Amino acid sequence: MSGELQSPLSSDPGATNWHKVADVGELEDGALKRVVIAGNVLVVARVGDRYGALDNRCPHMGGPLAEGSLENGILVCPWHGREYDPLTGTCDGYAESVRAYPVEMRCDGLYVAV
Repeated sequence: MSGELQSPLSSDPGATNWHKVADVGELEDGALKRVVIAGNVLVVARVGDRYGALDNRCPHMGGPLAEGSLENGILVCPWHGREYDPLTGTCDGYAESVRAYPVEMRCDGLYVAV
C-alpha cells in the first residue's frame, strides 16, 4: 500500500495528493467512514489491519456505501446488498467495480491519495 509520495504542494495538475482522513486508532476493525476529499465522496473501511478507500457510490444503483456494512470482510451496499471488496472495489460476478484509491497508514494517521 505504500509507494512514492508526491508533495500535496505539487504544481503538476495531474499529481496525486495525499489527504489525512483519520487519526491513528480512530477506525475500529469493521468500521466505515464517509469522507469528502477535493469534492470526491469516499468511504474508508478497516478490515483487520488493512484499510481501503472507495467511491461512496455503488455503481449498481447509486447507494451510499458508507451507510452499508462490513460483513466477513465484504462491504455490503445498504440498498440492494451488492457486495464489494472494501480494499479493491471489485464485485464477484459483476463487471462493475467501485473505484479504489491508494491508502497509507502513517505515524500520524490514515491517508488517501486522490
